[in-house]
Amino acid sequence: MNPKVSICVPTYNRKDYLRETLDSILAQSYKDYEIVIVDDGSTDGTADLIKNASFKNLQYHWQENQGESAARNKLVELAKGDYLTFIDSDDLLFPYAVEELVKIVEAHGPDTIAYSSYINIDETGTEVKRKRQAFPSGNITVVLFEYILVHSCGTMCTKKLLQEAGGFDVSLPVCSPYILWLKLSLKYKFIPMEKPTFKRRRHSGNLSERSFANRMIELNVLEDFYYNGGAKEVVPRQRAMKRLSKEGYRAGRCAIKEGLQEKACQLLGQSFRRYPNCKSLLWWMIAIGTGFFNRK
Repeated sequence: MNPKVSICVPTYNRKDYLRETLDSILAQSYKDYEIVIVDDGSTDGTADLIKNASFKNLQYHWQENQGESAARNKLVELAKGDYLTFIDSDDLLFPYAVEELVKIVEAHGPDTIAYSSYINIDETGTEVKRKRQAFPSGNITVVLFEYILVHSCGTMCTKKLLQEAGGFDVSLPVCSPYILWLKLSLKYKFIPMEKPTFKRRRHSGNLSERSFANRMIELNVLEDFYYNGGAKEVVPRQRAMKRLSKEGYRAGRCAIKEGLQEKACQLLGQSFRRYPNCKSLLWWMIAIGTGFFNRK
């Protein structure tokens, strides 16, 4: 008999953290689950860790390095459970996480996505304070467009929904989970859990660094979703322009830091035109001035 839940773990060279992640899974109050691990080409002895630990109800799949999104898609393919949930191999689940997420999906129906918040921790596991946000329920596209509230971890839904949305976009090194949840939000209801379900570890190896390249990916994802993905019919124009302006501002600031003055001028000018504000105007002028003096 197949398990009710598949707990899906993508990993790549995180042996030192993975054992702690697996211990947090084994400590779950809910027991009808399997663990599915897709190892995206680790060379640090991860396979030996899994083999020597002799875990029960665990699928382990090693593949050549293809990126995190490809690993997540393989996890979806391999999962046998009715419901899927993800946890990154450097993060930790609270013991009640799976049980409470299952309750939400079963209470609201199989076409529901349960989601939750997290607590930040550092490399040593010490909690890092962060501002708490309000989590909307139901049709959340507008708010989700404005804020990244749903993550790859701390969610639960059926395999069918993930496949229907086309899975995780392997062309995106970042933001692939974000665009997936945005797509699903146009059709399905998202129900939040009051308590955080996982501890998110922040360390030097995290993929989503605040670089110009990553900021541009997020801006492009948002623009494409708004203009071509159906959001234009749902998200009020003023709120959409404010969000696009904000992300353009962030990308422009990163461009200045990385010496890309021409790109910075373009992005910050566009940011101001989309949603006039003092910050975009100030940094647009700074970018113009920096570019002028660099040419002299």
